[in-house]
Amino acid sequence: MSALTSTEIRMFLKDYLGHELAANGRNACENLPEDCDLLLSGMIDSIGLLNLIAAIQEFAGREIDFELLDPEEMTIVGPLCRFVSEQVSNQG
Repeated sequence: MSALTSTEIRMFLKDYLGHELAANGRNACENLPEDCDLLLSGMIDSIGLLNLIAAIQEFAGREIDFELLDPEEMTIVGPLCRFVSEQVSNQG
């Protein structure tokens, strides 16, 4: 996959999280605001974060170095989507 926009990544996150939440008997998220912290909101836990990282890399079609992302922004939707988009664009 060549380049991904932040919006495309956000749509992927929404679909992925909706599927994961539904699989665990929870309601899917209606929207995913920029400032939503996936960990603090309870949408994912620490294992869920690892699974999400793997899913993002699979969606992007390449490995992404998440060590370059500020750890405090790793679970916040807006910064996470922008980071992945930048990483994919820079590697493409």
